[in-house]
Amino acid sequence: MRDALRSSPLFSVRRLLVCLVVTLVVVTTDALFFHIEPVRTTAEFATEVVIHTLGFYGGFTIVALFNQSGAERQKSDDRE
Repeated sequence: MRDALRSSPLFSVRRLLVCLVVTLVVVTTDALFFHIEPVRTTAEFATEVVIHTLGFYGGFTIVALFNQSGAERQKSDDRE
């Protein structure tokens, strides 16, 4: 079961960490320089990071699922 979860396109620690790093960079840059979304407290900053990280993760997961189905089709075509 652990192998199935590890190879599953739904759950990826690497994808989550990449999303977290990208989100931290974007939200920190916005909070320090651009002030597009005003962040006044640490709680607001943490909320922004969590919301955007989950959004990025969800988007990348959907892309991974579609990529997985394309890769499976390509493998089946190669076998024939």
